[in-house]
Amino acid sequence: MASDALVTGDLVETDQGFSTCDLYLAAFFMSAGCAMLKAYRDSKKNRVFFIFEKNPILLELRLKYWSREAKVAGLTYADNIKSLKSLCHNISASQTDSSR
Repeated sequence: MASDALVTGDLVETDQGFSTCDLYLAAFFMSAGCAMLKAYRDSKKNRVFFIFEKNPILLELRLKYWSREAKVAGLTYADNIKSLKSLCHNISASQTDSSR
């Protein structure tokens, strides 16, 4: 993460976009139509981070998510959770394989 990153709770604003390691929040953003730019594993923190395009709507969605006012399609949200879990597993597995 950039040292000049602005921390806003579970989101970090970087030059690349908004970053979160919260899988469920990331799945919510995807379900709400936000574009994920990339995902990567930080081996020092042993976490996968999801980077979303810089869009002020993410801050509004984040507030709605945590205040339980957000509305997305349930099956879409569940599918995105499954997809992100699979992505996390694949990222971790590929980094483990490359270190052998």
